[in-house]
Amino acid sequence: MEIDADGLSIRDTYALMTGIVVPRPIAWVSTMDDKGHVNLAPFSYFNAVGSDPPMLTLSIAARGDGSDKDTLRLIKTTGFLCVNLAEEGDAVRLNDTSAELPAEVSEARHFGIDTAPCFKIPGVRIASSRAALECRLVEVHVYGRKHKVNLVVAEVLHLFVDDALLQRGVPGLHINPAAVQPIARLGGANYAALGRRFSLHRP
Repeated sequence: MEIDADGLSIRDTYALMTGIVVPRPIAWVSTMDDKGHVNLAPFSYFNAVGSDPPMLTLSIAARGDGSDKDTLRLIKTTGFLCVNLAEEGDAVRLNDTSAELPAEVSEARHFGIDTAPCFKIPGVRIASSRAALECRLVEVHVYGRKHKVNLVVAEVLHLFVDDALLQRGVPGLHINPAAVQPIARLGGANYAALGRRFSLHRP
């Protein structure tokens, strides 16, 4: 089937894109307002950008009425966010935090998710997450026609890594790929765990 993108509905476009661009890493984002209210939400339009300085992007769609989701509102207001590693053990709780709750309701408190203070930014990380990237906002780009999407660009200021994830016996700092149990998004309500692993050396 040949499909002209201009003729697709937003719903069909989303379904096709999220079914083809797979698997997608998940940014489990924690933000906090100046009163200490903690917001948690997962985003699967997310990836790394570069290493000098370390930067990442995540895409946050506007609500149906065009307003900002709580995560984006807090990122814009405070200038900070923390991206937590999403692993299999937290899959259900991560999915829970995708629920649309009132702005004054903290997902951390509502779902009983423990947090720990960030080291370098005013905020918290998810205590069970074995790695976290503390970030400051660099800029937000807005794209889209009727349905707007906000591309957040952020710089990583500090990294938390559980010692159990580090690879031993090699120079420098490396994550042991066998130690990480990440989850990724597929289309619809589907997730994936990391299956068979293999190595290919660069030519």
